[in-house]
Amino acid sequence: MAYVKNEWKKEFDEAIKFHQQAIDGNKQAAKKAYEILKKVKLKAVNHALVEAYFGSSSALIARDHHDLMEKMNLAKRGLKALDNAVKAEPNNTEIRILRGNVAFRLPEQYFKRTKTAIEDFQFLTKGFKEKKNKISKEQYSEFLLKLGSAYKAIGDSENAENTWEELLKMNSSKYKKLIEQARKNGGV
Repeated sequence: MAYVKNEWKKEFDEAIKFHQQAIDGNKQAAKKAYEILKKVKLKAVNHALVEAYFGSSSALIARDHHDLMEKMNLAKRGLKALDNAVKAEPNNTEIRILRGNVAFRLPEQYFKRTKTAIEDFQFLTKGFKEKKNKISKEQYSEFLLKLGSAYKAIGDSENAENTWEELLKMNSSKYKKLIEQARKNGGV
């Protein structure tokens, strides 16, 4: 039985590589990650991290899909898988990163998931401050930027500004420019 477990783990690692390429814009990699993860899910039943990557891959395919109905179906399937993964392992940093990023990128007017992104980014930034997770300072900065943007997108300007001020205190000119852009664009 150990061989089978290692087999899916190898496939899972390969899918994660394709997943990262998909995040970077490779449409074919998104499809490859999704197809591999569909198979891995059958071997690694009820594995929250596998479910989360499957959900994120589904959302990545939706991002690039030309058919609007299929785009919506793939995105909803992805969100359901991500929500199930968080429900199974609510303190898993990697799962929260995946769901937070997917929820953040989906159009609020159709999916109403900005509050989910806020919840996940709050979890991640709080965990960083309390040294409960192993995210880098750079990831922490990215999550603060996105958290502020998510607050701004739902009309919570006070929390957006407070979050961005926290980021600005870290003295990064890169984020100063990004915050200025987010302020002008209503958080997006």
